[in-house]
Amino acid sequence: MASLSPWMRVARVLLLAAGAVLLCYAIALIPREVHPLERTFNSMLAHLLQGRLDVDPAIVGREGFAVDGRVVAYWGILPALLRLPLTLFPGWQQLDFTIGACLVAIAGMIATKLWTLRLIRRALPALPAWLYRGILVALLFSGAQTGFLRFSLYQEVCLWGALWGAMFVAAAIHAQLHGLGRGALLVMALAAGLAMLTRVSLGIGLVAAFGGVVLVETVRRRGDLQPWFRTAAAALVLLAGLGLVTALVNLGRWGNPFIFADYHHYLYNARYPDRVARMAAQGLFNVQRIPFGLVYYFAPVWVLQGTDGHLLLEAVRQKWIDAAELPPSSFLLTDPLLLALGGGAIFGWLRHAGPDRARAVAIALGLAIPIGLMLCAVSMNYRYRLDFYPCFEFCAFSGLILAARGGGAPGPRTTALLALVSVLGTLLVSAAYLVSRLGPAELLIGGGIGNYYLEAFGLR
Repeated sequence: MASLSPWMRVARVLLLAAGAVLLCYAIALIPREVHPLERTFNSMLAHLLQGRLDVDPAIVGREGFAVDGRVVAYWGILPALLRLPLTLFPGWQQLDFTIGACLVAIAGMIATKLWTLRLIRRALPALPAWLYRGILVALLFSGAQTGFLRFSLYQEVCLWGALWGAMFVAAAIHAQLHGLGRGALLVMALAAGLAMLTRVSLGIGLVAAFGGVVLVETVRRRGDLQPWFRTAAAALVLLAGLGLVTALVNLGRWGNPFIFADYHHYLYNARYPDRVARMAAQGLFNVQRIPFGLVYYFAPVWVLQGTDGHLLLEAVRQKWIDAAELPPSSFLLTDPLLLALGGGAIFGWLRHAGPDRARAVAIALGLAIPIGLMLCAVSMNYRYRLDFYPCFEFCAFSGLILAARGGGAPGPRTTALLALVSVLGTLLVSAAYLVSRLGPAELLIGGGIGNYYLEAFGLR
């Protein structure tokens, strides 16, 4: 049988993607009880179509911000704009597309990451088969793809951001394998700009990683910059345009193009007045929170009770953290294979000065910025873990490349064990996420973390 032409392959992928998106859109038509907050992006879109940047106060509720006599939301406008096809349906403003949007984002993540893995395997046939199978299992059944299936407006924003991060990583890995061309730069710029219009913490990291690429290449090609600037010009213009849109949205909401959210106007402050004092004293981000952040994301002993009946690190949490949410989790449990491969990449970069090392390190450092922000944020929530994955996965894919080129890698048994732990750990934590209540955990687990989950799963 004759192989399909490149255009036919692209058409097939687009048709499959369109079918998946239409199926997910159809889910919005299934009758179910809808919380008003889940229609926030519908309200945002309706107002955007009228040239307004506010939202309906009755829909956004306490998650809104009262600014100059109107209520705005701090989420980026892109999830609202992605609902444009819904306007074809009668009564679209009353539909809840949250589940459909989350499914589209997850499907996009899976497809993008599998494409990246396939790209590596095709370019490097020497990639050990057990590593390929191990990372394939991890990408399909653990981590970002299966650990965040509790669909809500909060989750949707993080999932869209994770999709843009996956797109950026795919382009960066393509550049490692086939050289940095105009196409890879355009995809990286597009992903960074879309992230800025979705979830700013991740957007900052993608913009920084793109900036690092441009800086490294400018220094490398300083002897003949004109061809390089011609290659990078379109990507720079694209990112600048999306950045301008972001700045205009900020200006319209807060009166300042560089402010993404002004928590002095947050309506939830009335319910938690201690947060206002904490924000004034310590700020929304503070490096002194990093030790607790490392515990929260990697070694969650904070949910355990000491002999005095109080949660461990309770004094630290009360001083620095607005809310530490359930469930307890650790990347060491849900993503050990990614971490092992990523650690191999970092070790390889330190040992060998390959031709692309500077660019890879610049990308990894940029993608690490969202991790740093989450480690020192005033609130620590399970869904914020999605901001870690672009960095983890870029390093893990880079580790695969190094392994295929003769670098160190886990053996077959170790890879199988790490993949198994990843899957089982993710299933365990994601099940806990589905039954956990949102909000400050200390208000929920006073009777002990074990008792809480026994009751949540109906076992007591």
